[in-house]
Amino acid sequence: MSGLRVLVTRPKDQAEPLCELVEAAGGRPVRFPLLDVRPSARAAEGAALLQGVSEWDWWIFISANAVNQARALGVLRSDGDTPRIAAIGKATADALAEAGITVDLIPEPQSNSEGLLAMPAMQDVAGRRILIVRGEGGREELKERLVERGALVQYAELYRRVPVSTDTETLVDGLRTSAFDMLTVTSGEALEHLYALVPPEDRERLLGTPLVVISERLKNQAGSLGFRYVSVADTASDPAVLQALTDVAAHLTSSRPAPNDGDKPLAEEEKEMTALPEQPAAGEDPQHHKGKAAAPAAPRKSRVAALLGYSMLAAVLLLATAGYFLLQELRSKQEGLGGELNKGDLHVLELSRQVSSLQTQLATLHSQFATLQAQLGTEDSKLERVLGEQSADFRQKLQDTRTELAQAIQAIQRQLSRTHSDVLIADAEYLLGIANQKLHLSGDVKSVLEAMQAADQRLHDSGDPSVFKVREALAEEINQLEAFQPPDIVGLSAKLLAIEAKTRELPLFLPHPDMSKEPRESPKAETGDAVDSPLEQLKELVTVRRSDRPLHAVLTPQEAAGLREILLLKLEMTRTALLRGDDALFHSNLESANAWLNENFDRDSPAFKDIAGDLKAMAGVKLKASFPDISKSLALLRNIEKLRLETDAVTTPPATAAPTTVPPGTEAPGSKP
Repeated sequence: MSGLRVLVTRPKDQAEPLCELVEAAGGRPVRFPLLDVRPSARAAEGAALLQGVSEWDWWIFISANAVNQARALGVLRSDGDTPRIAAIGKATADALAEAGITVDLIPEPQSNSEGLLAMPAMQDVAGRRILIVRGEGGREELKERLVERGALVQYAELYRRVPVSTDTETLVDGLRTSAFDMLTVTSGEALEHLYALVPPEDRERLLGTPLVVISERLKNQAGSLGFRYVSVADTASDPAVLQALTDVAAHLTSSRPAPNDGDKPLAEEEKEMTALPEQPAAGEDPQHHKGKAAAPAAPRKSRVAALLGYSMLAAVLLLATAGYFLLQELRSKQEGLGGELNKGDLHVLELSRQVSSLQTQLATLHSQFATLQAQLGTEDSKLERVLGEQSADFRQKLQDTRTELAQAIQAIQRQLSRTHSDVLIADAEYLLGIANQKLHLSGDVKSVLEAMQAADQRLHDSGDPSVFKVREALAEEINQLEAFQPPDIVGLSAKLLAIEAKTRELPLFLPHPDMSKEPRESPKAETGDAVDSPLEQLKELVTVRRSDRPLHAVLTPQEAAGLREILLLKLEMTRTALLRGDDALFHSNLESANAWLNENFDRDSPAFKDIAGDLKAMAGVKLKASFPDISKSLALLRNIEKLRLETDAVTTPPATAAPTTVPPGTEAPGSKP
């Protein structure tokens, strides 16, 4: 692109990198900024949103301008925590990296909203809070798509683009003198502003100058305005724009006439310019463009505008023809009169002035007509763009609705096609759930076994081969439960009652009068036996025992009865704890009763030894026995779909398995679509 002049329209602060690249490539950049970036009126509101870091899951930066404005507001700090960051375009990502911010997501290969929406991280965003950092205005597609996917989206509009009051004469003079070989535009606002700056009579020169843009959307917008030669850079980066300019420059250089063929027809030169190649859009196959000629983008005219233009053109031609014949007639009359001035000559001059005025009006009308055509083309393009976006929205919603209806119909079909086997499996699952609950709530092992055996019978009757593993686990759990020996609460309670009955026969350790024995009546003795009878009665009332323990008191009958009642009370408290299943209280009362027995009763008596042995045997009993785990079979049965897939994989040979199309409504029972 040696010596070619490129009009660079980027804002002043952003144009220098591209201008330096153009100069390094041998071109001559002409700096002509069309827009200026200034803080938005809602910048403070956007800064407040950015300061609430913990309130967001994602920040999406639309442009490098958004990053620079956020840095200027002091809400981007490299040492602070931030949510996940997405950047549209490499320039935006570089600006974030320069600020010390790590970028988590960059859309590739499309550096635009569509490319970001296509990324896997932006698919499942339901309930996510997303903040889009951008300038005022702009496209709404990114927010609309994210909201449709269930995200909570807000804007932080930090800047606005303001048209620059540039020197229009420099632009117009450059177009009239062919001082610009190529143009670059990077935003829709700049393109509209450039078109508006050029007067209608010079727009044909503007529309005929090759234009390089950064997206297909800008290309379509330029085509609607009437630009004939539009190329699209691969991305919005400066190197990509330079590459597009280089490609256009190469074509311009090859199509220029050589010094010795200056007689080349104008039509042939125009034909070569028409063949200016377009850069393929992002994501489009370059071979597709290679095999076809690039057609110039001409604005589409509505039928009404075309009819109006043809009518005005016909009127202009008629008036011009009439004026021409009128002038010819006047000139012939003037020659016939020999050049003498008279009233007819004055009349001819007046008619000439009227014709000249009419021609001026026709030229003005033609200019207005061209302006109207351009406006109609722009409005038509905007209308088609809006209709296209709404049509895409409706198509997406219709597709989503169809998908939901298809899923609902399949679910209904699966419910209707449930077989007897599915019912038996569901019944077995219910019985196993009841068995698990009953074992842990009441500990009724007998009822639990009956429920598990009934569930096993249901699985057997189902005939489904996929329940084989479930029945294996169930058989193992039944064996464990049958081998489990829970404490015999009823037997222990009966044993305690028997011990309570034996306490009446227990002899106390301390001496006491036994009021339960009454003196026996003896027959009247003879006179010789009168002395021996009282002695015999005294022997029956006195019991002689030998003990190694010291005796410190003689108990009254009431104290002796109280000691026995206390032992009975301790045994009854032990039985109550047993029936309640309170293991700690049961053993505590059992130890207390055993200690009371050893302290107050005769250890050498047979009744003591029997009771002490029974209490010692009870001390080893545990009321809280851990039940075996019987939840494995229930867990397997709840994952019956996985077992069915495994069974199918085992029973279907890989070499003979072939994909088959299953008609709707005939899926296997319980299978998922």
